[in-house]
Amino acid sequence: MRVFNIHSLLAAIPSTLAIPPQPELSNTTTLPTHFAALVFPRYQAIDLFGPLDILNTISMFYGNESKMHMSIFSSTMDPVSTGLEGGFGEKILPTNTFDEVLGNSSRYLNDTKGEIDVLIVPGGAGTRGDMTLEVEFVKAVYPKLKYIISVCTGASILARAGILDDHRATTNKRSFAWVKSTGGSNVTWVPEARWVEDGNVFTSSGISAGIDVTYAWASHVYGEEVAEYLANSAEYTRWTNASYDPFAEIWGAQ
Repeated sequence: MRVFNIHSLLAAIPSTLAIPPQPELSNTTTLPTHFAALVFPRYQAIDLFGPLDILNTISMFYGNESKMHMSIFSSTMDPVSTGLEGGFGEKILPTNTFDEVLGNSSRYLNDTKGEIDVLIVPGGAGTRGDMTLEVEFVKAVYPKLKYIISVCTGASILARAGILDDHRATTNKRSFAWVKSTGGSNVTWVPEARWVEDGNVFTSSGISAGIDVTYAWASHVYGEEVAEYLANSAEYTRWTNASYDPFAEIWGAQ
């Protein structure tokens, strides 16, 4: 009877089955540290939590190289729900109000670590309401941001704030015509795009596309090998072709 020990068994395992090594960051000098998200009643959950989970993973794997801090901004400090008041939904607690951020209140300054580097703007049914406060806030903070990322109909907030003027952009394909009607000057709306990168502005298609645009942003900032490693760790198959979006045809976006 032949007896195998554990070492001989391990030696027989093909090298292709080895665990992929964690890649090093391609950029370690100008990494963003202060991330923020804008929330409002009836924001779409995955628009926000998809991108945030990717940021959580970056922090978990690369926390020593990238000291990351997260803020959640809203018009008030009340819990913000994804659903109608009194109905089904998930609530998130803001860390600061728009007024605290714009006024550099002592509480905001004590909570944060420097200027906002990256702002995530989700979409959702709430974008079809009165977004005056949200639009004015985004307009005010954008000049100092390194990056702004909108998901789904969050692009309508950017459009109304003038951030998409003279830029290429995309948005939710089912709501494409409505978002285009909300404002902006000389915006080149791209129907068949999962996401669009134009300078420091990243806009994505509907809902789940927020995950793909955030991986694309991670590739831009940290390197493609890092982005792929993050996606593999999440057991997520990335949508890597930004110009392919079958939902444009399904919903007749043009």
